[in-house]
Formats: sequence, structure tokens, C-alpha cells
Amino acid sequence: MRIAILVDEIAPGSAPKLIGWPIRELNKIGVIAEALVIIKKDYWKKYKEHYDYHLKDVKVRYLFPKFPKWVKGLNFKFPGMSFFSLHHIMSLFFAHRAVLPKEFDIIIAHCQYSTFAARNIKKHLGIPFLTLVWDPATFTARKIYKKRFGLLYPFLYLCAKILDKFALSQPEAVITSGKFHHDTFKKLTNKPLEVLEPGCFVKDKWPDFSKREKMILTYDRWDIGNVPDVFLDILQKLKSKDITLTIGGFWHPESLRKDFTQEIEKRGLEKRVNLLGALDENKIMELASQVMVHVHPVHEAFGMQSLEAAACGCPIIIPKGSGVTDLFEHGIHGYFPNPEDRNEMVKYINQIFEDREKTKEMSREAWQRAKNYTWENHAKKLSQICNKYI
Repeated sequence: MRIAILVDEIAPGSAPKLIGWPIRELNKIGVIAEALVIIKKDYWKKYKEHYDYHLKDVKVRYLFPKFPKWVKGLNFKFPGMSFFSLHHIMSLFFAHRAVLPKEFDIIIAHCQYSTFAARNIKKHLGIPFLTLVWDPATFTARKIYKKRFGLLYPFLYLCAKILDKFALSQPEAVITSGKFHHDTFKKLTNKPLEVLEPGCFVKDKWPDFSKREKMILTYDRWDIGNVPDVFLDILQKLKSKDITLTIGGFWHPESLRKDFTQEIEKRGLEKRVNLLGALDENKIMELASQVMVHVHPVHEAFGMQSLEAAACGCPIIIPKGSGVTDLFEHGIHGYFPNPEDRNEMVKYINQIFEDREKTKEMSREAWQRAKNYTWENHAKKLSQICNKYI
């Protein structure tokens, strides 16, 4: 079997991981797999170690160089949008130029924007595709752009709904990371829905719990619609004032980090917040083996960081209904508060630090459960899904 994983660009954060490790593991089980990327950005220069770790020796092909020269000269990002650019639209007409007939049995198109290229390839070369989508565009529009667009938001929401229908109308099936958005997807498409959880790296041995510190860990790709200010509110509400917070991740744009640092200083929390940059896998595993709890306060389609933390024996706190909570049990592997109830989240964080024996048992149980969700198992399940639609 020959599989292409198609993305619009390889942005910093989880994207290199979600491309590189499935391809590596697919290759190990005899599947020929390759990454197709619409356009190349210069992120690799700034985060070379991050990209090399996940994508070294992974075959990556860029489609944009095969587009007509006049298209390259016209490319621009649409005003107010974080990623949506003219090259997405142009891939609807020219993506097939970079692919040979019958070169792949099936394509996995990651997220809505990459389906412009997938539809073009299907039309010209007859290669079927599956759409792997995290959130409906309408959900993202509400979450990120509602305040930014003001009176123009209803128009943006309409465009988001059109984008969802466009992205979900022609794949053989829709792959999701969990059942969080299934009711919405069923209203948008009659295509089959498949669940494919991301993988993780599991510690070989359960980390020594006695060495864990009174620390909270969180990391993400922080952007305009996802800033970590809520953690400062949480810190100030905790009973114990010697609990510290470690925050890692990419910042897009970088100015958001400066604003957040100023907010830390304004609240007098400099001694309780350890602000790190991008974390590689070794650092993630080191920190998740060291802290008492991983907290992700955002209601997510999945919540990949929580799975990674659990794989290091770190209890997790993430809002109820997030996809990762389908894999774990409330009160056994962590706590899953109501999405809008910050006080409930604070209550559970307090419990983590007050009842160390229970937290120790959660640590062991979380590590045991996460063993089922390695990248190897992810690739096997992806291969099985693809076989159904070839």
C-alpha cells in the first residue's frame, strides 16, 4: 500500500510529529508513505532541532514549486487570518502537477485547507482521499475569530461553514481524533466517521513518584486564540502558594510571549512561573516525569499533550468531553472538570497536591493506560482504516 499524508504547511508545534512518526511507523510495517506539503515555510531554520527530530529521513515533497510561475508571484495571506492564503485556493487547480498517476493508493488530507489540493488530485489522477480533521472550521471561527472580526464575524462564520462542507464532501471518509465533534460532522456530511487517536512516546519504566515536584506542567503552540493567561488566574486561586508552573511551547507571533511575561510581572508571579520555549521530546518526557500534574484548560478535539504526559506517569487535568478523555477515566488517571468551570479545575488541582498517595496511584494507572497508544499502534490503525477505502 502507498499512502501520502497531505498538509498545507508544516507549522511548528505538533505538525512535524503528526507527520513524521506515522510515516516512520507505516514504513516499518511495509507501507510506503510520504508527506505532501503544499508550501514550504522557513520555520525549519528557526526550529531546526525540532523539525530534524521528527522529520529526519522522512520523505517530504512540496507541491508549490510545480505551480505556474504567475501563481507564485501572486501568493498572499488573507487579511486577519492566521494561515489561510491564496496558495490554498491555487492548489485546487494545480496540485496534481506534483504527483504522478497511480503513485499513491490513497491520500490522508490533514485539516480543511489541505482538501483543496486533495480534491484536485482526485479529480485529475483519480486518487481517493480521507480527510483527517480536528475541529470544524465553524468551531475554530467561534473560538479564535469572533472577537477579532466584530461585525464581520457572521460573514466569517458563513465562510467557515462553507469551508467545512467543501472539505467534507468528497473524501471517502472523515477521520477524527475522538467523538467530540461527531454530532456536528454528521450534520455536515454523510461520509463514514473513523476515530484515530494520535500516538505518544511511553517511558520504559514508571518514573519514581517520590521525586516529583510541586509543579504544574503545560505546553502548547500559543497563538492569538490560545494564550495561557488562565494559568495565572489558577495559580492565584490555589490553596498552596508554593506550587509552581512550568509553561513551554511555541509562540505565534512571538510578541504574545512578551505580553504574557509582562502580565506575569504585573501579578507578581515571577517566582512561581517558569517560562520555557519550544520543548523537544526529551524535554517533554523529562518534565512530565518530574511534575505532579499536567493541566490543559482548553476543551479540545483531542488534547495530545495530555496523552504524552500520561505516558510519563503524569496525572492529567483537561476539560470533560475532550477526545483524550475517551481513553482515560475520571478519578483514575486524572480529573476532567466541566469546560466552563474554572473553580472545579482549581478544586481538582488542589486535590492532586493535597492527596499525594492518590496522585501516586493515578500516576501509575495513567502510565499503564497510555501504553496502548504508541505511534506504532497509531500507524497500524491508520493502515487498517486506509485499507477499507482503497
